Formats: sequence, C-alpha cells, structure tokens
Amino acid sequence: MTQEISQERLSQLAVLPDDALLRVREAAAFDAVSMSTAWRRIRAGIWPVVRIGGTTRIPLGALRRARGV
Repeated sequence: MTQEISQERLSQLAVLPDDALLRVREAAAFDAVSMSTAWRRIRAGIWPVVRIGGTTRIPLGALRRARGV
C-alpha cells in the first residue's frame, strides 16, 4: 500500500534546516519523482544517504542543492 505525502507535510519541508533527514518517500515527493526513481537515484549515488538502523534517510540539503533551491 502506498502512502501519500500530504501537501501540509511538503510545505513543512520548506522551513526545515538543510541537515534534516527525510524518508525516501518524502524525498521522492519533494522532488516530484516516483519511488522507483528515488531508489535509482540512491543506487546511482545522485542522492547521498544516511542509514539509521534499518532505515534510509536523505539529507534535505542534498536535495535542495540538486534542485538548485
């Protein structure tokens, strides 16, 4: 089952600091790409990741730099 990221959550990302860590699903929504594309970008090294336990997180600052924001 896929979960959607609410517009409210996406708007909250605008005020988070660059060192905030996003879930892969949030990063995909932030960059307006599918989950498959998000994982391809992670595997290709386009998006750097931080592994915390069994979870994968992407630094928000890296996404902003990739988008030129």
